Amino acid sequence: EHSQWTQEFRNESKGDAAVNWQAGVFFFKEDYKVESFSYDTLFTQSLDGYQRIRQTNDSWAVFGATTWDVSPDFEVRVGARYTVDKKDLTVEDYWNTGFVPCVLLGKCTLAQLAAQEPDGDLSASPEDKKFSWDLSGTWKLNEDVNFYARVATGYRGSSIQSAGAFNAKSVAGPETSTSFDMGIKADFWDNRARLNAGVFYYEIKDQQLTAVGGAFNANILLNADKTVGKGFELDFQAYLTDHLLVTLGTGYNDTEIQDKNLSVSVCAQCTVTDPLDSFGKALIDGNSLPQAPKWTHNVTARWGMPTGDGAEFYVFTDWVYRSEVNFFLYDSVEFTGKSMVEGGLRVGYNWENGKYDVALYGRNITNELAILSGIDFNNLTGMVNEPRTVGVEFKAGF
Repeated sequence: EHSQWTQEFRNESKGDAAVNWQAGVFFFKEDYKVESFSYDTLFTQSLDGYQRIRQTNDSWAVFGATTWDVSPDFEVRVGARYTVDKKDLTVEDYWNTGFVPCVLLGKCTLAQLAAQEPDGDLSASPEDKKFSWDLSGTWKLNEDVNFYARVATGYRGSSIQSAGAFNAKSVAGPETSTSFDMGIKADFWDNRARLNAGVFYYEIKDQQLTAVGGAFNANILLNADKTVGKGFELDFQAYLTDHLLVTLGTGYNDTEIQDKNLSVSVCAQCTVTDPLDSFGKALIDGNSLPQAPKWTHNVTARWGMPTGDGAEFYVFTDWVYRSEVNFFLYDSVEFTGKSMVEGGLRVGYNWENGKYDVALYGRNITNELAILSGIDFNNLTGMVNEPRTVGVEFKAGF
C-alpha cells in the first residue's frame, strides 16, 4: 500500500524590472506498507518467511530565488532552500525459518529478530534539517551564443533499510553535495545547428551507497566519506541538408569513492581485485561508482523525403556506446561489464502530417551481447541485454 501527498505554494514577482524574485513553501507526506514473502525454492516450495514493514516520510521546506539583470547581456540568479525531512520505519511482523541464526530454534520471530540487532531495535526515526543554495550567471555574447556558470549545493535525507533474514537494519545518514559547472549554448548555420557543451565537477560528502549481495543475500546501506566526479558533456544537432538531421552526444564522467576505511562484503565465487581487510571484505577506496561508465557516446541520423500532401518516406538510425563499468562497489574480474555498442534502424512512411505511421524496425541490429548487471551472493549470475529484434509497427494519432 502506498500513498503520497504533496503541495507547493509559490509567490513570484511579475514585471519588467531588473530584479525579479519568487518564494514559496513545499510540503510532502508519504506512507507505505510493504509485505515480503520468502519461499523454499530448493525443496518444498512452501512459504518459509514473511515480513511486513511500514515507513512514513514527512518533509517540508521554504525556498526563495532572485534574478538580477545586471545588464542587457548579463544575468545573475541566487536561490536558497531550508528543508526538514523526517522518516519513521517500523517492522510490524516478521518470521523466518530460513538462513538466520535463530533457525536453530525452529522459527525466527519478531522478538528473536530484534535480539539480533546491535541495539535491539528494529525501527528507525531519523530527522534531518539542511540549508542549501545555488548561484549562477548567464552572459549573452550575442543573439546566438550564451555562456553560463553555476555553483550549487544539494542534499538527500537519511535512508533506511529494514532488517531481514540476511542483514541487520541499516541507516545511511544524510548526504550533501557541492557542484560546479560551466559551458556554452550556441545556435549557428542560420539556426540549422545547435551546440551545447559543458564541464562539471562535484563532491558528495557522506554519499549514501547500497552494498548488495556478497557471500549472503544482504542489502546494507552505508555512507562513504566522500565521492568526487568530474567530466564534460557535449550535444550537437544539425540539419546537414534540408532532409538530413544528425545528432551527436558524448560525455566523460570520472567518479571516485574516497574513503580509506570503507569495506564491503564480496562475491561468493569471483575474483576480487581490490585489497581485502582482516575480515575478508574489499576496501573500495579509489573505486568508481557502480554502473558509471567513463565514456558514453550516441549518434543518430534521420533522412526524410516528403512525397506531397503531408506524407513522408524516412530512414532513421541510432547508435549508442558505453565504456566498461563495474556492477558493484568492489571491483572483480567477473562482475565487470565490457564496453558495448548497440544500434537501431527504422524505415517508414507517415502521412497526414505524421498522424499515421507504418515502419519496419530493428533493435540491436548487430546482435551485440553484453552483460548489464549481476547477482553475486550465490553464483556467477549475469543479466544480459535484449537480443536482436525485428518487427513491423503501425501508429495512429488521435
